[in-house]
Amino acid sequence: MKVEILEPSGCCAGVNRAISMAIQARKENPSLPIYVLGMLVHNESVISSLNELNIITLKDAPILDLLNKINEGVVIFTAHGHDESLDKLAKNKGLTIYDTTCGFVKYNHGLIKDALNNDHQVIFIGKKGHPETEASLSLSNDVVLYDIKDGVDYEKIRDNAPIVICQTTLSIYEVENIKKDILNHFKEAKITKSICNATTDRQTALNNINQASDLILIVGSAMSSNTSKLFDISKKLYPNKEIKQIKTVNELVNSNLSKFKYATIVGGASTPSNVLNEIKKYLEAI
Repeated sequence: MKVEILEPSGCCAGVNRAISMAIQARKENPSLPIYVLGMLVHNESVISSLNELNIITLKDAPILDLLNKINEGVVIFTAHGHDESLDKLAKNKGLTIYDTTCGFVKYNHGLIKDALNNDHQVIFIGKKGHPETEASLSLSNDVVLYDIKDGVDYEKIRDNAPIVICQTTLSIYEVENIKKDILNHFKEAKITKSICNATTDRQTALNNINQASDLILIVGSAMSSNTSKLFDISKKLYPNKEIKQIKTVNELVNSNLSKFKYATIVGGASTPSNVLNEIKKYLEAI
């Protein structure tokens, strides 16, 4: 089978930074327990590699509840951002803190704070319950969620010119209709560029998939927002092609792929290159 990996591929800069900081935390604290409050990034392969360094991922509970259970050692805040009040709590408990919040997420938080300081409300377009969304909403009650599935309660918005900010990992196509809806309600709303470049570049690259490709593999965690958006966009762009979302090569072992002649591998922004290369090697042997 002929196989190509669609570029850009591999972990984005924010993910690489978060992983590097976690590894550095272990080097600097060789004997202390280290806890990540949530998934450092939304990729199981990355989490497994951290487990090998005895960096413990705590999840499936609110971050505050996780933090309350830790009384010693090191805590790592994830790349998605977090409620800033948790920093004070961790310091008061005598914990060492590593904050791996993505630079683009921090940039968006800066936009939110600037808007609030200038007496504007913020409409945050995001996925309800996603850690990045929760972190952004924690900044103020004047940050109002426009959930990508359930919409927004416009009665909560008193500002005639609210600032509109997106979760960094959303589909650039999906949010266009949402932005139009907001502008229909508030003609003076200010739309910011807040979806990160790593997300945007991967989504636009989908238009460049070779037409000969009859199998498209979207590689990344089902928990990864940007990966799921790649899958959704691919289904719309290529309704007549076989499109699968997988995490690792192991999900292909029992699949009958002999009918396919050309495969394109598309990696999410938190999917390591070695995972993509393992899949490519496996497919080329078919």
